[in-house]
Amino acid sequence: MRVAIISGSVPTTTFIDNLINVMAEEGFEMTVIGKKNGEHNYGPNVKTIIVPSGFLSRIVFIKWLVVATGFQHFWKILANSKGLKDWYHNLLFYMPIIYTKPDRVHIQWTAYIHNRDLLFRIFKDKVLVSMRGAHINYTPITRPEIKASYLKLFPLVRRFHAVSEAIAKEAEKYGANKERTDVIYSFVNDELLKKEIIPKTTKSHLHIISVGRFFWKKGYEYALDTLFQLKQRGVRFKYTLIAQGDTPQNIIYQIHQLGLQNDVEIINGLKHTEVLEKIEEHDVLLLPSIEEGIANVALEAMATGTPVVTTDVGGMKEVIEPLTSGYIVHPRDLQSMVDALIKFQSLNYDERFAIAIAAKEKIQSGHNSKIFREKFAAFYRK
Repeated sequence: MRVAIISGSVPTTTFIDNLINVMAEEGFEMTVIGKKNGEHNYGPNVKTIIVPSGFLSRIVFIKWLVVATGFQHFWKILANSKGLKDWYHNLLFYMPIIYTKPDRVHIQWTAYIHNRDLLFRIFKDKVLVSMRGAHINYTPITRPEIKASYLKLFPLVRRFHAVSEAIAKEAEKYGANKERTDVIYSFVNDELLKKEIIPKTTKSHLHIISVGRFFWKKGYEYALDTLFQLKQRGVRFKYTLIAQGDTPQNIIYQIHQLGLQNDVEIINGLKHTEVLEKIEEHDVLLLPSIEEGIANVALEAMATGTPVVTTDVGGMKEVIEPLTSGYIVHPRDLQSMVDALIKFQSLNYDERFAIAIAAKEKIQSGHNSKIFREKFAAFYRK
């Protein structure tokens, strides 16, 4: 079975790249289509179609595809375009997919179906759509035209993949059929799952870490306000924030305004292996997000034996059992975040280790590559 992966970039996110490699190992012919976003490390049975960046390069690219496909659907694309500019963009989107002769077209970001009515005619009953946090939780609210596309095109989707039960439920508002929706969680690397948890020694300071990109939905402002309250209550802590990109001015200003310069360390990006090492060195991972699907960093933290304090967003409740394998707090609720961190700090060595063990077992049983592999193979074949 040939599967075209529409992700916008090559390589793409950890979840999608894991999906590509695992399904290729299962014998599916995977083709990833998108702009080059760095060096990729795909295994055998994976092809890539890199969409050029420059205008002239794209014109040559389009001409080559049109000839290579024997002008298949060329005039149909022209007839469904509104002017030359729209035709150009439509050719750039459709022709690479047509070239792969796919049995399934897997759209990785839900909003990519916006204004893509023709996709469902050219590839009738072949389009699959993955649904993740932002594209379901707030994009159709902030952009009414996206909501209209969902309501119009969701009934034409062959099957949906949701990263959590919560996302699947939210998508029903826009016409996603729950009978045609498969909830498939992300998985944690087998090597990490097999790694033995090393009990953490109790330190004089509570070592807290957050990981993620700088983006409003990550809620770092609430994390800093929480830390200020911890300091006011005499809790000694060290906070490490690992985030890609330059630190926003508002974050720098807030740290200085709250007098947290000596308590907060910001690291602007690390390799994935280094991030895992940092997480393992800390006592607790704080996820202060106001929107998520299921955060991969939380799964990895739990796998390393680092307990998680997370806001009750997206599908996080599907991963963490409160007070057993971690802590769930209300979004934007500083007091509940403060209380959870103080409660965790008060635990003794054995109590902290019990949470770490329960978290590890949860990830091992529900977020392993075997389950992921089986569910996605079935998803493609349905």
